[in-house]
Amino acid sequence: MKSSPIITADGQLAAVSDVHFNQRLSAPQVQGVIQFAHTSDTIRGLIRDIGDRSRSEGKPLDAYMQISGRSGHSRIGIDVQFGEGQANISDSQKTVEIPVVVTALNKLLAESLADLKNLIAATPVDIGRLFIPLGDALSREQILDALARHWLLLPERHEIAADGVIELPLDNIRYILSRRLLGVTHNFSEMIIKGKHGLSLFQSASPSGLKTAMHSKEFLVSAIRIALGPFTAFIERTLNHPDVFHLASRLLDGIKTTGLAIPRQIEIYNQGDEDIPTDQLKVRLKLYTADERVAELADRILVPARAARLLERGVDFPELTDIFNPKVCAALFDEITFSADRGGCYGRILMSDKMINIPWEQEDNYWLPEFQWRLIYEYARGKLREGVLKGDEIPKRFLNFLDDLRYVGGEQKLAKVFIADCLPPTDTLRVLKRNGIGVIVVRSITARTEADRFKQNISLDQATYEEIFRLEREGVRFYLLFEDNEARQVREFYKGFWVTAQGKERIDSIQTTIALFGSSADTLKELLREDMTRFLEGLQNNFHFKDRFAVAHGSGPGVMKVVDDVAERLGIFRFGVGIEAEKLGQVSNLGPDALVQFVNLALNTRQDILDRRSIFKIFNIGGYGTNYEINMALTFMKIGQCLPAPYVFIDPFGVGEDGGHIWDLAIRQFQTLTQPKTAAGAPLGAMAPRWVVNCCHMVGSYAEGLQIIERFIQDPIGYWQSKEVPLASVVEAVRHLEQAHVPIPTYIAGAVAGIETELVDQSA
Repeated sequence: MKSSPIITADGQLAAVSDVHFNQRLSAPQVQGVIQFAHTSDTIRGLIRDIGDRSRSEGKPLDAYMQISGRSGHSRIGIDVQFGEGQANISDSQKTVEIPVVVTALNKLLAESLADLKNLIAATPVDIGRLFIPLGDALSREQILDALARHWLLLPERHEIAADGVIELPLDNIRYILSRRLLGVTHNFSEMIIKGKHGLSLFQSASPSGLKTAMHSKEFLVSAIRIALGPFTAFIERTLNHPDVFHLASRLLDGIKTTGLAIPRQIEIYNQGDEDIPTDQLKVRLKLYTADERVAELADRILVPARAARLLERGVDFPELTDIFNPKVCAALFDEITFSADRGGCYGRILMSDKMINIPWEQEDNYWLPEFQWRLIYEYARGKLREGVLKGDEIPKRFLNFLDDLRYVGGEQKLAKVFIADCLPPTDTLRVLKRNGIGVIVVRSITARTEADRFKQNISLDQATYEEIFRLEREGVRFYLLFEDNEARQVREFYKGFWVTAQGKERIDSIQTTIALFGSSADTLKELLREDMTRFLEGLQNNFHFKDRFAVAHGSGPGVMKVVDDVAERLGIFRFGVGIEAEKLGQVSNLGPDALVQFVNLALNTRQDILDRRSIFKIFNIGGYGTNYEINMALTFMKIGQCLPAPYVFIDPFGVGEDGGHIWDLAIRQFQTLTQPKTAAGAPLGAMAPRWVVNCCHMVGSYAEGLQIIERFIQDPIGYWQSKEVPLASVVEAVRHLEQAHVPIPTYIAGAVAGIETELVDQSA
């Protein structure tokens, strides 16, 4: 079995010379020293032996080991290589010091390199790790075996040489830096200190993509695609063209480097005198056996049944940390209290190498929220040292969780976790995101007092919902520890809902959602259960639905609860979109696979989610709330925010006037609005388009409702034409839903594609 390489912790830049100019690279550079503190006997002994071997064989240090620079430094054009001379090793001080050369290969940084001397005098600057192979890289045969086992994924265009070197082409991606922002005071130091986490505001992908050629003495940040399982990859210094080399950030960690769709930045420089076509450039790398910890993670996570899928989408934060386990999640809140009066701490920030306990901010025994938010800001920026625990200071109960964070992949924002009893304000959440903290874990949405200490507030207002929805789309993860009647569950905010672990696995496969509205009266539950069961079974058996459809309801009792109960028994996915029902004397249902709860004032937001998400609406027997939902649903259809589709009104008992349908008068009122009117002899026309009410169907049984829905699915265009629905309105509604990231079922997408073709032909 091959030995895994030795990879040290980051060393710090301990000394910097005056700036000199490298004629060959046409770039400024400084001499310096990289210092590794608190090194082990193994590391010091190994580097001492390498030095002896280097001198006896007359070879440079990089023939035996390499520096892997920080990704953020390489991405702005800072390269680090071994300098002249040997390592200075002290067993008594447990340090290793090695000469290095730091070069600014990005012309935008030509005037910034001199700032390093002052910067390292003021604050520690991590500059890179040592990569020391203890054996040969994987052979071609071993790489092919890893591909077959789905422990390694490579893009379609790749080559594996006989000696095991993998060549990968550049992606059509080019990252650019803002010239003006780089000129702002302290921005260079921000990027040097924080690395890639300080780059988010300064660097972005260029809309024009990769240029056709790389010019002489040009620095370029592009990307490759690769997903590693239990392996470490090290990028060769020289690309397939001898004049182009990769900067110091060359290490790709096992497990962390997963997700074939995630671009892996590569930073290259053309030191030659000729332009080189970018489509001919290939990055070369070797694979090595990873350490025992990575191998253990691979055995636990990359099981044969799902290894390929996990590597394809990326090994995620929940898989590594087991955050969906209530015991694991609850342990993170140890010593965190919901009130300053109870002692403990306000919250904490967890990272792979340290944890920060954030105290309550209070004066004269009063909690000061505004000071608290600023305190979080300063801790996130790393400006405060109180409560920062490292090494042996970290309680042992947190060590496993922190160690797991080392292997979180993607942009590594998910390797920094903020934990507090309640959700901070949205501007504070933005501060956390800007400082590379990508996971938020809470037990409540708003702060609790002693009076409501046993009540978990999970209701969102409109502004908070919209902001965390935006942040989630930008890559921030939110987890909420639900404590429902002493039963704990952990949910992640995903695509606008708090989802269970199983719900997150299924939600992306849902194409059709049916919203069911109705009374909260519990007496209706048993009266409707049998018919509701047959109705949902019929939908479930439809070829177009199967496991790709869901029900949505208002998370309350009565009709909403029977829908949820039956759907759960049948294995149908459930969306629950509720309001503060307790204030209305109702108990909220926290059982659905995906749910979100709103304050009462956000009623319109709640209704918007139910209406947009669902293709079909079923209006059961109901009262004021259901009446409101009918009006809103028809209005959304009319303005193009909901798809024209059957809206089914069901009354199996005839509880309307004189034993008639409960919604008869409501539908007749809508029909009245579609008839031409006059006022004082002046023609007013119709108050509403007829096609909207034409999509309303009053029926006396769920079986009739099922037939209407199935006929629509078989021929959507025929339905729209029979109901006089303008086909342009259908196309507009689909576009609005796509913009809102609502899934469009295949039977709708196919019909709309035909309509669009016909409309184009007509215009031509």
